[in-house]
Amino acid sequence: MYRFFRGLFALIGLIVVVVAAGGGYLAYKAWDREEPVSDTIVLNLDLDQDLAEYVPADPLSEALFARTESLRDVVDALDRARMDPRVKGVVARLGGDQIGTGKAQEIRAAVERFRASDRFAFAFSHSFGELGPGDRSYYMASGFERIWLQPVGLVGLTGVSASVPFARGALDELNITPELRHREEYKSFMNTFTEKGFTEPHREMMEALIGDLEGQLVSGIAQGRGMDPAALRQLIDRGPFLDREAVAAKLVDQIGYFDEVRSAALARAGAGAELIDGADYLRSAGRPHVSGPTIAVIYGTGSIQSGKTGVDPLSGGTSMGSEDMVEAFDKAAADPQVRAILFRIDSGGGSAVASETIRRSLVKAREAGKPVIVSMGEAAASGGYWIAMNADRIVAQPGTLTGSIGVVAGKMVTSGLWDRFGIEWGEISKGAHASMWSSLTPYSDTESQRLDAILDDIYGAFVRNVAEARRLPVTSVRDIAKGRVWTGAQAKALGLVDELGDMDTALGFARQAAGLAQDAAVTVEIFPKPDSPFRQVVDLVTGASEARTAAATQAMLARFQPLLRELAPLVRDPAAETLTMPPTGLTR
Repeated sequence: MYRFFRGLFALIGLIVVVVAAGGGYLAYKAWDREEPVSDTIVLNLDLDQDLAEYVPADPLSEALFARTESLRDVVDALDRARMDPRVKGVVARLGGDQIGTGKAQEIRAAVERFRASDRFAFAFSHSFGELGPGDRSYYMASGFERIWLQPVGLVGLTGVSASVPFARGALDELNITPELRHREEYKSFMNTFTEKGFTEPHREMMEALIGDLEGQLVSGIAQGRGMDPAALRQLIDRGPFLDREAVAAKLVDQIGYFDEVRSAALARAGAGAELIDGADYLRSAGRPHVSGPTIAVIYGTGSIQSGKTGVDPLSGGTSMGSEDMVEAFDKAAADPQVRAILFRIDSGGGSAVASETIRRSLVKAREAGKPVIVSMGEAAASGGYWIAMNADRIVAQPGTLTGSIGVVAGKMVTSGLWDRFGIEWGEISKGAHASMWSSLTPYSDTESQRLDAILDDIYGAFVRNVAEARRLPVTSVRDIAKGRVWTGAQAKALGLVDELGDMDTALGFARQAAGLAQDAAVTVEIFPKPDSPFRQVVDLVTGASEARTAAATQAMLARFQPLLRELAPLVRDPAAETLTMPPTGLTR
């Protein structure tokens, strides 16, 4: 009995401490939302980092863990600031190539909207790729009014390239036999395990992707810097550029240090101007789109899986759990205040079953009278396209990786590896196909037939659903499918995507679908809505929530994520992710 009461009082004490800490933090946040002291503001943005697509707003997690800045935070800060008369301009620091093409295009579009509101925008870099590529960061910078480069810095503008791993030689050394099948020849995910180099279809696809993305890079930079595309291509073939060479080539406007850029920006803004970090500004001024009819926004990011959303250590972000996605769509569809749903997708796919579960929840929301507009981010391919295809309208960035309408499945036969180490496995089974998924034996003839039937069925359903959803002939879909990855620009030409643009473009279509003017004021509300701080405390104490553990795990793995992203194709289980985009070496 004593131990019971001791545990009870300890639990009560923990609740009191956590509630007090959370309450104190929320009180601080309320106090901290007072207006900035200055009436003249210059935004300060750090774009020299990888940006998560979206970080859920979680007051308790913010109290216990460091908050990670997201793409949404950067874009919201720029969109809020362009409507704020106190904000006169922005200074952004860029450098490495951590941000992928789709996100770079999203940020650049937000910068262009900001500049169109008669505000200045300065870009600064210590080096656009220090002894490494800097093409995407320079592409973003070319959307700014002026570009500053620190002395001794480089402009690593060298063109677009991609590296794809092939592990067949290593598997042969380990006596591991890949038994993988795909539909169809461009579904090259299995090639990582089965080949020692590019197959002809794989090479054809990659060359087309690189060619289109290089064209987008050149046209964007040429437009931003007022240069002839042909002349720019000649410049790129001479890169990377030393600081003085970059100035002479008109790739950079001025050489200087960040304190000089800051002084120039504050002088441009006027007397009493202050440089304020984007996150601090957003916390003080609030996000845009907080009045008017409600548009629900649902984020679907990461590898698609059945069950709950969790942390994906390979990407550093969250996986997309089908249960949570269904809950989000169901709640948005049932909310009478919601006029339309904006579904933001950043995913290379995953489980076919989970993808179908999410697709069905989108269809049900439309049947309930809620239009659904999809906005594609860095990638919306394979399973990521499966969950998008039934939307009322699909908007993609030109550099979004999408399509990959195909399927892959199979297993690794490891019996040779165990033989090498003298390890014997005893196995007892009853049923002709009881050991079908065992890694100890290859598929029998009848098991191979069943696997082929599964692949044919999933691929057939994928093609038929695309044809029906996109109002295309089945034969046409088969021609453009075959597992092939397309850029957003290519996908639009093929009818897989409706419009090219960013999330703001998609929000405009959501307004139209809701019967509103394209520029009407709307309230953007994230679904599912976050739990109250008290509910979060209860979940934390009772163990009902894994959010804190997930956040800690993500922080611990952050320093290893660049390496893990490169190794991801080699360690994922191909049998568990039948709708997965092949590795392209192009996403971040």
